[in-house]
Amino acid sequence: MDVFVGVPSPSTQIPESNALGDMRREAETNALRIIQAKLEKPENLEKLDQLRTAAAQRKRTLDEQLRTAVQSQLESIKTGIEQLRISFDNIKTVKRTMGETDDKLQKIAPLQSKLEDLRIEANSYRQLSLAQANLDYIIKTPENVKKADDFMGQEKLLQAHQLIMEIENSRNYLLFELHKVQEKDSQPDDIQLITTYFADYERLVTHLRQLISSRISRWYDCAISAPEKLVTALRLIEREEQVDRFWMEKKELTGFSPPDRPRQWKKHCFELLRKSVKDRIEGNQLETREEHKYWLTRHLEMCRQIFLRDFRIISKTCVRCFPKQYDIVNRFLDYYHNCLKEHLTEICDPKRRTEGDTLTTAEVYTIVTFVRDYQGAECLGNPELKLDLSQLSPLLEKDILAAVTDVFINERKQKFTEWIPNIIASEVKDWYALKEVELTSEHYYATTMPRMLINMIIETLDMAKQMSDETCQLILGMILQKINEFRDLYVNEINNYAKRYFGDRQSFKENFTKQMVANANNCESIPNFVLIVRKKYDRDDLDDLSRSSQQQLDRYESMGKKFERTAEYCCEVILQEIEVDTLKFLKILFTREWFGPTAKQCCGTIIETTRDYWSTELTHLKKPLLAYLFYTWHKRILAHYLRNLFSRSTNIKFATPAERRVCAEQLRRESSQLDKEFKIWDGASADNATEYHFNILCNIADVLEQTDLDSIVLEIATLAKKYPSLNMDQVTQLLLLRGDLTKQEAKDKADAALANMPRVSQGILSEIMEIVNQIN
Repeated sequence: MDVFVGVPSPSTQIPESNALGDMRREAETNALRIIQAKLEKPENLEKLDQLRTAAAQRKRTLDEQLRTAVQSQLESIKTGIEQLRISFDNIKTVKRTMGETDDKLQKIAPLQSKLEDLRIEANSYRQLSLAQANLDYIIKTPENVKKADDFMGQEKLLQAHQLIMEIENSRNYLLFELHKVQEKDSQPDDIQLITTYFADYERLVTHLRQLISSRISRWYDCAISAPEKLVTALRLIEREEQVDRFWMEKKELTGFSPPDRPRQWKKHCFELLRKSVKDRIEGNQLETREEHKYWLTRHLEMCRQIFLRDFRIISKTCVRCFPKQYDIVNRFLDYYHNCLKEHLTEICDPKRRTEGDTLTTAEVYTIVTFVRDYQGAECLGNPELKLDLSQLSPLLEKDILAAVTDVFINERKQKFTEWIPNIIASEVKDWYALKEVELTSEHYYATTMPRMLINMIIETLDMAKQMSDETCQLILGMILQKINEFRDLYVNEINNYAKRYFGDRQSFKENFTKQMVANANNCESIPNFVLIVRKKYDRDDLDDLSRSSQQQLDRYESMGKKFERTAEYCCEVILQEIEVDTLKFLKILFTREWFGPTAKQCCGTIIETTRDYWSTELTHLKKPLLAYLFYTWHKRILAHYLRNLFSRSTNIKFATPAERRVCAEQLRRESSQLDKEFKIWDGASADNATEYHFNILCNIADVLEQTDLDSIVLEIATLAKKYPSLNMDQVTQLLLLRGDLTKQEAKDKADAALANMPRVSQGILSEIMEIVNQIN
């Protein structure tokens, strides 16, 4: 079989030869492609020698690189084999040595029991040796303890601390020596012996800690009266911090640390400072709600004064007492802020209050305004203090502040719910008590109700505004809703008042008209007050045509229109009273009783009655309402004229042209009288004179007086152009009143006059006819 050594097996030889053949063919193909590319142009044949030389040089370089790489690999393999051989020899040596060591240890183990007495003697010798080496420290300890007590009794804390440190160094040295020995032979009794001997040291440290804590807790008094005491306490704290750092580093190196290290007196100092701040804030609450109504206002005002006073001391005196790295101003700022925040949160948090122990409106107002002004010039933002407030968190978290604000809003809502019916009830009581209505400085009748309402609104909004703009907007929305409710209740009471009056006019006749004038004036003034409220308290920009701003504007306009309608309703009630007084004469306008030799002075009586009201009560009605009242009254008077004129059951018809002429003259005369009187009564200037429509009677008179039946169509057409709502039936009835036309002739002429003339249901005649329908 040795003959075949070095001959590869067929299973491996064939794939290898195939692979080499493939590689050779691929190389030849690539070479041909490269040569073809380089010799593609005829002029490249001149460079054939250069190409051959370059190819040969490149081949030599590649061969050299290949030989170098193969030689490097072979040397690495040789080195690896040599290291494996050395490792194998070392493993055999270690195995042999471990076997020999196990054999020797088996022989040494029985010696432990034989050497026990020697171990005990050696341990005793070690203790005596340590005691001898530290004899001076041990002897001086009782004396140093007594001196330290004396120094602390005299408040000489620096000297006392120096002695305490000497005692601690002695103890720690002994403990450290024991620690080194115990690594070989543990003796816990030794540690207990040292701890017992140095028990007074622990008492001294505790006493010194109490003295330092007392000075730190009284930092404010010390900073004012004895800053040197505060500085001494802080110096000792810094020394203790250095010792703590020393033993922490020592522990990392040796594993040993004294049992009372680290003491962390600096951390304890900060805790005391924070506790003293908390006590100063909570300690100035000298009253409770049961003892004083404004307990919280007085408490927070005291807090504000304490903040100002304390930070003046902190920024001027404490800065010089405390080490610079303490950043004592910002540290105290953080303590004061967070302690006050916790205190206010405890007061405000509804989860911490019992069901009946809720904040009052005054308390909520006090808290929110205090939070608002907390960083202002009257407190922490005082320029004299120069505090950096940029890193402070909100004094009340959003959820707590929202809960507090909700208490205020709900309480105000409840108050308005109670106040509004009470205001109206007080007003109504004066109505029925026949209380004399007062005159304003402008000589208008009015009551105190609008002023009471607006004062209540402004007082509430002022409080809300001082709390925050958001609260003001929420309160404003609630108030607008309540004003609408007020208006509904007010209108209902006016209705009841009017019903009772017209049911029994003698009961309070003397005051009814005056009171209705006052009610109308009240309703007219309320939108003006609301407008003032909107300008002062509504922050929405009404110049912005955004959806929200437009909604706000629509809300105010809608409210104003509602009160305007209520004021107009009061005027209509007054007109109803005038109408009742003149109804007997209004009903017979344009009837036989109104016209003829035995006619009554209807128009004169109506004018005199109206003048009587105007000269007494209505002169104290505000001018816009007075104009509305007389404009409405003139339409109602015209409605009574036209009611009989256009009625098919009218009892007036004219037999002769003379009667029609006399009737026409009477209509013109009364139209002129009414127009003259009404323009006097409404008090409008010539530039703003109200246009009354009594001339409709003159236009009707022209139709009645016309003697030429052929021209009457033209008169009707002229009348129809002035009054587009004039219809066929009305024209026919007007023509039949003349008495010289049959029904068919009247219809024909009416049809001829109105032909091709569009009719619309609008205009003054349409408005008057609506009143006619109401009368009927």
